[in-house]
Amino acid sequence: MRISRSSKKCLLLGVFLLIHMVCLLLIAAQTYMAWRSSDRFLSEDQTVQMKQFGPNPVSGQLRSSRYQYFPKTAVNTGINPKLNADQGPSPKPTIGRGVSGAPKTTVNTDVAAKLEGMMHEMNASQVSNGAVYPAKRIGSYLWLNPNLCSGVALVDIIIIVHTAPANLERRQRIRDTFGHEPSFLPFHVRVAFMLGKTMNVTLAKWLRSEHVTHKDTVMGDFIDDYHNLTLKGVMGFRWVGEYCGNSKFVLKIDDDVMINMYKLLYSFLNYMGAKSKSIFCNLWHRDRSQILRDGKWKVDPRIFARRQTYPYDYCSGFSVILTSDLMRPMVEAANTSPFFWIDDVYLFGMLPIIVGQVTYYNFAMDKNITKSEALAINCTRSQGPRCPIYASLISDETFWPFWKMISDIYTTSFWHLENKTIT
Repeated sequence: MRISRSSKKCLLLGVFLLIHMVCLLLIAAQTYMAWRSSDRFLSEDQTVQMKQFGPNPVSGQLRSSRYQYFPKTAVNTGINPKLNADQGPSPKPTIGRGVSGAPKTTVNTDVAAKLEGMMHEMNASQVSNGAVYPAKRIGSYLWLNPNLCSGVALVDIIIIVHTAPANLERRQRIRDTFGHEPSFLPFHVRVAFMLGKTMNVTLAKWLRSEHVTHKDTVMGDFIDDYHNLTLKGVMGFRWVGEYCGNSKFVLKIDDDVMINMYKLLYSFLNYMGAKSKSIFCNLWHRDRSQILRDGKWKVDPRIFARRQTYPYDYCSGFSVILTSDLMRPMVEAANTSPFFWIDDVYLFGMLPIIVGQVTYYNFAMDKNITKSEALAINCTRSQGPRCPIYASLISDETFWPFWKMISDIYTTSFWHLENKTIT
């Protein structure tokens, strides 16, 4: 049968269209497979990042912090996306001698003996839910400024402030007063605020904005909670060891403390001099401080079950000065010392024991530091630069009037250079 020319053209056109459709289907299939692969990777990444920042404040949907919280300018603002990765759940070894969950850190015989004694004192083997070694529980920094202590050969004092996420005004007043380095030149003073995560999404946005603006907050990968102050303290030690190694002294304070930085720099700094492996604080001596079983500072009855008092020297934690050479050893000690939630005892009592050969200098309560703002104010008003108190707890209402008093005393004409080593 003869096929007409027009039929041949139609047949060829049909074959061409069929081949074209097959090609389109292949391209569509490849595109779909690539999209599925990308979507699966993004979903896995979001699952990891969602753990840290919770729901979107607008839609209520979970979102990835990598794409929403860390813009391309993050490196310039001090937020490092590479430090934001979730490394999975922190190890939770069971405490006690020879347990399988014990940290793998190698310790010498002397340190092992100290840990053995500490475990015994804590009655650690009787705690069924185990303990978490603080240095292993902190995880990654969620943000920090790695250059906070750069630009000078020596930072005389780095102030580490334990602060709650909501206390934005307290952090700002510290920046404007005793944390304001230009006021104290030629001394170099830097300040870093230690924070944990918050589940309040609106507050989390404010905290990120605060860091972008001031570049002086350090956020750890743990919930900011009163019972996590030990974690915050170990994180502060770790941060100083890693990013402020050119510091001479570390001043740890809470955000409701007033520091007479003039007094500290021109008097106490001269006294502390070239000391090493030293802690300066109001010292509570071993076997004299009661272990409370009720109230705000209550301790689980299984912990230190055979004790009525703490078996360690330790410091009142609202103002403590440490030589910076203790930072790395303290973090190493936190890798092997079991968690104890009362941070004053753990940070300034238990860890120094494991470090060893640490010297305490007693800056006595109500003489050099005080919890009474009235005592500090009256001493400063009556004695001026000769008042020996450099740190006090302070109420929000009294902070600014007291700072004005301090500033007026130390910036008026009668306080000359030759008087700046008053003891």
